[in-house]
Amino acid sequence: MTLTDDPDLVALQPDQSFFETLYTVSPLVIVGTREADGTADLAPKHMAMPIGWSDHFGFVCTPEHGTYRNVERTGVFTVSYPRPGDVLEASLAAAPRDSEGSKPSLTGIETVEADAVDAPAIVDAYGVLECKLDRIVEGFGEAGLVTGDIVGKHVHTDAYRSDDAEPEALLRRAPLLAHLYPDRFAEVSEARAFPFPEGFER
Repeated sequence: MTLTDDPDLVALQPDQSFFETLYTVSPLVIVGTREADGTADLAPKHMAMPIGWSDHFGFVCTPEHGTYRNVERTGVFTVSYPRPGDVLEASLAAAPRDSEGSKPSLTGIETVEADAVDAPAIVDAYGVLECKLDRIVEGFGEAGLVTGDIVGKHVHTDAYRSDDAEPEALLRRAPLLAHLYPDRFAEVSEARAFPFPEGFER
């Protein structure tokens, strides 16, 4: 039996987008950069992740976006993890630019300055990373992978995973914001321990 023989699977056409035909779960972060005139720029990203197990982070972007060009020019960016209650701010950050190239919607988002890099972050985020550009890897269609070295890390006290923090209580206190591509979001406030096999090592 092959995948094509399985009656429960829909074989997609070559021009169909896999990720448009089912919901997949991703984090939703807000990347902060600095415009050429010094103003703050914020943009939500769901194709965003740690790169490896050390202090590297990456997100997918396109040269058509101000975020990409700002990181190329300044060499720095921040990554903020917003709360589920801040999904409106994430939406405002996704608003298109006006005819003059600015984003008036960003005036509704409260920001704070990063410590180690010249870029904004959002206020009251669960976590904030400060990053210096490592490299941009192009060639993924119109997109590129923007990667940075993490030079500053901050975790809000109510989301901090200490050794004595009970996971379920922590998630109830600080639920996570998840993006269900392409058009939904969810609040994650409960989870189960993963059944790792005995002797498992990453």
